[in-house]
Amino acid sequence: MKQRLLAIGFAVLALLANPMGALAQEEPKFYDGRLEGYPTKVTLDDSGTALTWLLFVFLSVVCIGVMFKNARRTHLD
Repeated sequence: MKQRLLAIGFAVLALLANPMGALAQEEPKFYDGRLEGYPTKVTLDDSGTALTWLLFVFLSVVCIGVMFKNARRTHLD
């Protein structure tokens, strides 16, 4: 038990002492190649992906909902 706690302590210490987080630099903004060559600087807006995730959730609910359809039920009920 003591060795296990010691191993977990060293693992947590190694994760917290990792200097890579402090040395990380922000990546330059990515510009689309199709927007190059214009007289003014043209960039794309940083739009979120929330609507895409909501679409995936909606489609998942629809697909999973079909699995619970009763196969013996007809449209004549």
